[in-house]
Amino acid sequence: MSAEFGSLELCVEQREAGVVVHVRGEVNLYESDRLRAELKRLVHQRVEQIVLDLAEMTFICSDGLGAIISAHIQCRHHAGRISLVSPCPAVGAMLDATRLSELFPVRDSVDEALSS
Repeated sequence: MSAEFGSLELCVEQREAGVVVHVRGEVNLYESDRLRAELKRLVHQRVEQIVLDLAEMTFICSDGLGAIISAHIQCRHHAGRISLVSPCPAVGAMLDATRLSELFPVRDSVDEALSS
């Protein structure tokens, strides 16, 4: 499934070990609600493992980070988890500055995230 509006594209890929959400473009104030809605949908389906592939994400605002944190908290209610993959340097710096890289496992590849 793929949806593209403005500067954000979300492509959801079902895998045996979990769901991968490929995030492309900017998660800005105007687009963060789309990310929040997609993550909420997956959490309500009780997906055990959600992997966010950030390799092509170029920016994330605080509301976008809040969407990921909210999904993380909701996932924990059913023993689910969220992993992050390959953030670009700018997004990685934001994750480090907010210490979210300590909360979420950050992996080098989707396969590594799904197997851990």
